[in-house]
Amino acid sequence: MKTSVRRKRGTSIVETAAGLFIIIPIVLFLFDVAACVLAQTANDSMCKSAARAAAETDDPGKAQAAAQSAIDNFPAAGYIKSKRLAKPVAYDPNSSVTVVTEIVCQFPVPIPFGGPDKMNFVTDMTEPVVGKL
Repeated sequence: MKTSVRRKRGTSIVETAAGLFIIIPIVLFLFDVAACVLAQTANDSMCKSAARAAAETDDPGKAQAAAQSAIDNFPAAGYIKSKRLAKPVAYDPNSSVTVVTEIVCQFPVPIPFGGPDKMNFVTDMTEPVVGKL
């Protein structure tokens, strides 16, 4: 049986280490991208539920309170730093209600060398008023 003789130069470990210097930052960047996608999706859902809650009322004051209540009751993940109404609810009793919300996403992996550590997402939704029959 023939056995091969291996040279012990350590090229495999050097190639692996060099590859990891490229792969690890890309993976960490993808964590930030995933958090941003999830934050924007959550903001869309939160804004839709706030607009629906405001549309089910028959008064502009109640619409503002209903939208704020929907936002306060919306579950926030750990990467969401804050959630709020970005503008007062635009309530037209004859047609529609418009709600604008904002979520601030805290990056799970901060960008080095003074890069941003958070990103704001703003969404607006319009729903027909159904509270006034």
